[in-house]
Order: sequence, then structure tokens, then C-alpha cells
Amino acid sequence: MLRQLMGRGPVESFCCCVVAAGARMRAGEGPNVSDHPPTILDALAARSSSDCLAYIFLVDGTSETEIRWTFADVAAHTAEFAASLAARGIRPGSRVVLAANPSLEFIAALLGIMRLGAVPVPCFPPLRPRELDRFHAITVDCAPDAIIIDSMFGTTMETLQGRLRPAGLDPAICYPEDLTSAAAKAVAAPAVSIRPDDLALIQYTSGSTGSPKGVCLTHDNLSSNCQAIMRNMGPNADRVIMSWLPPYHDMGLMGTILLACYYGWSLVLMSPLNFIQDPRLWLKAISDYRAISAVGPNFSLDMLVDAINAGEAEGLDLSSLTEWYCGAEPVSIDTLTQFENAALALRFNPKAMIPCYGMAEATLFIAGKRRGTRWRTERDPQPDGSDAAGRSLVSCGDIDSEHTVRIVDPTSGLALPDGATGEIWVSGRSVAAGYYNREALTREVFHARLPGDGRRYLRTGDLGFVHGGELFITGRIKDLIIVNARNIYPQDVEAAVGRAAPTVRKSVAFSVPREGSERLVVLAEAVQRADPEDPADEFATIAEAIRTSVTAEFGIGPDVHLCAKRTIPTTTSGKVRRQEARRMFQSGEVTVIHADRRTIQECAG
Repeated sequence: MLRQLMGRGPVESFCCCVVAAGARMRAGEGPNVSDHPPTILDALAARSSSDCLAYIFLVDGTSETEIRWTFADVAAHTAEFAASLAARGIRPGSRVVLAANPSLEFIAALLGIMRLGAVPVPCFPPLRPRELDRFHAITVDCAPDAIIIDSMFGTTMETLQGRLRPAGLDPAICYPEDLTSAAAKAVAAPAVSIRPDDLALIQYTSGSTGSPKGVCLTHDNLSSNCQAIMRNMGPNADRVIMSWLPPYHDMGLMGTILLACYYGWSLVLMSPLNFIQDPRLWLKAISDYRAISAVGPNFSLDMLVDAINAGEAEGLDLSSLTEWYCGAEPVSIDTLTQFENAALALRFNPKAMIPCYGMAEATLFIAGKRRGTRWRTERDPQPDGSDAAGRSLVSCGDIDSEHTVRIVDPTSGLALPDGATGEIWVSGRSVAAGYYNREALTREVFHARLPGDGRRYLRTGDLGFVHGGELFITGRIKDLIIVNARNIYPQDVEAAVGRAAPTVRKSVAFSVPREGSERLVVLAEAVQRADPEDPADEFATIAEAIRTSVTAEFGIGPDVHLCAKRTIPTTTSGKVRRQEARRMFQSGEVTVIHADRRTIQECAG
């Protein structure tokens, strides 16, 4: 197949291979997408001799630098990594932190670890000094036998090893290039029998640096999640998926990399750094490779809107997309509307947008809008019990048919009727076994019970309601702001900040105690115009606009603090970490470049 494609351009040859692969599948020559292999490794083994394209990685975000692997290539490289790791003493049950940069080698290392019966622990590499604390906490928590990371982090790993020795830990530091070069000398790793209920990987959730929580996912969890996503997507032998998401994150890993391997679809990848630096590259890749499926959280759609409105996407074509999954807590109406309006010029079909809901503790997917329909909204029942009309919320669609969702009063533990807001509880095959080495927390979060119901439920910590069979997310219990006996969702305040000050690209809202009550705080990353006449005056204008808008909309005057870009902590998928931002603010770790004058006066008083 590859020999036949030589001489064609990279994108043209890719499309031809996908079409040919789809034709073979429909003719019964390849795996049927409706088959359900027991594990991801079984799915790869079934395609180990296939010349169908599996993964393409765009080294600099463009097709000119693409590297492509067939499924046969993936299987071969997986075996090589497994042999190299086995030679270094990695055995069944060993934990291996996988923090290599996004690449095809990352995928081979991930599957190679699994092939040994070992447990990969995907982890974001510590790009900045402050990220080393979280990396250290994860390493201490899972006690790995090895860490796979790029050699550019060699000095950082020396520092880490020095911090780990007092805890009695000394993991081997493995660089992907060394593992690859050693593969030719290594003896093939012995076959290990993998059962569906074996631990497949540990996915650490986003949280404070001091208390990381590792979600234990079995091979059956991974397979079940792939099947749940398929039920929402529908079969398509020619499906091409596009992803820039970090491979360490549940949506990037389970929602694209493992999903593509399980069903034999083609996946085109780029580094998240390329997307952040130039969002247009993402749109161009979708257009070039005629992608059918794409994934992107709220903040990425905002960035794409800016690129399209700036005229940076002219001539691109998004008409091939039939599924664009957007997950956030909750999905923003403003974001979806602005993106769809901007993308119409690129022939984007609004029905392709699929708001969805999922979380690492449930492997990933829980609910999603039905394909081919328009996303819809519903009024939010007021959390404080008032009769006022609530805000409009985007539906996250139908709950997967093999999962059960109940809305529960978080205080009484009793189920609530449709339309009532409460905590979302989930039961089903995709729900994880629990947190690694956290028995008490596992019982609290993963073993919830309802009277007269024998099922085990996951307490998501999310608030929401079910209406007309569809799931609506209102926010997180721990993020709910209560000021003057009023319940306020932080994302609503943050949306108001964005409308009041368009130059603010990121903000976070939370409450802090002061003089026996709670104060609403807005921390916003402010961006100056080029060569402002008076920077201080410009900041004062931004802060006043935020204060005025939030006060008018919520009837509460916030304390407004402006900070520099990249101050507000986020998860690897770009979601704001509100509790960590609150902690940093209260501990004085945030450098405030401007505080609203009224805020200063009230604090002084």
C-alpha cells in the first residue's frame, strides 16, 4: 500500500489510503467496526499486519513534517518498546510514568508498557519549575519503577531524583531515543496474558499539587468507554479523527488515541504547543486531511474564533466534519454560538457540534448530543429556590445507554425528580475501580448507594439536572460561590468578565472569607494594547468595566485583581483550576499588577 502511494502528496496519499481501507473493511477484508475486542491490545493484535494508516503526527503542526505509521508499524514499535523496557526490569504490575512529549513514540511506549502487563501513568512533563511539584507528588504517590521522558528534561530529572531519594524511590529514567536504539539488541518480551479486569493505566486527575488522585482504569473500562463513544458516533469505516489534545489527558488519550486503535480508525495528531501558538494550523489540518471527527474544549473554540475573525483561515474547508466534540463544565452557549457563526464561512455544519459530558473517574464519556441534531438549551432551575428565570444551559445530550445517571440531593443522599438540580451520580462499566492507594476516598466517591438500588455509583461532584432525557451541567459543588446567601456559579461570573473586557483572555471567580462573611473575587489575566499611553489608567478601565458588569448582572460587587498572562492555573486540557487559583491567591503566590481602587479601599477598611 505505501509503495503504491509513493509519488503522491502527503495529504492526497493519506486520503487515498483511508478510502481504500474503508473499502476493504466494507468488503469484509478488515476488522468490522462493530466487533468488540476484549482489550485495546487485542484490537491492536488483530491489526498487527494491517497496512492501513493508524496515526499521523505533524511534527511542526503542518503536513510537510508528517510522520505516519500503519497499524503494522504501531504493533512493531510497541513490541520494540516492550522488549527494551523488559530488558530494564519492567515486569507485570510495575508502574511506569510516561511523560514523553507528544509523538508517535508516546503511543508505542504506552502500548508497550501495557503489553508487558505493567501500568502506564500518563503525566504532563514538568515544562516549568512550578510544575515539578505536581510531577514529584504524582511520582511519590504511584512509586514507579521507571519514568519515560525526553532527554530535554535530563537536568530536571536529576533534581527530581534528589527529591525522591528521601522517600526511598529511585526510578530508572528512560529516554525514548535510548529505548528505541536498544530495541534491536533486546530479546522479545515474553507474552503476558492480559485480562479485561486487570489494571490498564492510572490517570491522574487535575487538582492541587499536594494531593494528586490517580484513577485506576481497567482494560474493560477502556474498552467500555470506546464502545460508549461508538454508540454516540455511529460506525464509519472511513473515519478520520483530528486531535491536538495532550496525550496525558483523558479526552486526548481515551477519546482519540485509544479509540482510534480500538476501532481501526485513522488519527492525525499535533502537539498542543503548535495549536496554542497558531490555532490556524488546527483548522488547516482538518481541511487538508478531510477530518470527520474533531475534539476541542471551550477555550480552544474561543481561540479559533479569534483566528477566523482575523482572516487567518481564509480558503479552508471544514465541511468534512460530522462530529466536533466539545466538553467543559458546563459548555458555554456564547462559545458555541460565536464559533458556529465564524465557521459558517468555512462551510462548517452547525449540526456537527456535539456538546458532551465525561470525566476521568468514568474513563471519559458519559453523555453526548445525538449526531445530526442541533444542540439545544434549557433554563436552569434556580439553585437558591427563587422563582426568577434561570440562565440558559447547553444540553450535554443523551446519557449513554449502558450507563445509569441519577440526580441526588448531596446532603440527604436521596434521588431527585427530573428537572431538579443536584449532584450527578453515575453507574456503569466505564466507571473506574477507584483511586490508587486511596481506600477511604474510593469508598466515599466510587461506592455511593441509593436506597433500594443495588448498583454502585460514582459521585461526580458535579451539579446538574435531567430534562427530557438529556443531561444538563450547572457546575461543580466545590466551586459553587455562596455570597449574601446567594448561590453563584463561577463560570457565569467568568463569562460576564469576558463580555465586559474582551482583552481579558482568562479569568477565575471564587470566594474568600473576610470579616465573618464571604467576598466574591475575580482574578483576570489582563492584556495591554501595544504602546498604551498610560498602562495604569488602562488597567483601571479594565478593572472598572469588570466590576460594573459583574455587579449589574449578579447584584454583588466583586474584588477585582488583574494579573499577568499564564498566572491562572489550568488543567492540561485548558480548564481553569479554581480551587488551586483560590489557594494561590490566599497564600500570596499571585502577583497582582492592578487592583480595583474600590477593592483596595474596602480591603483597607
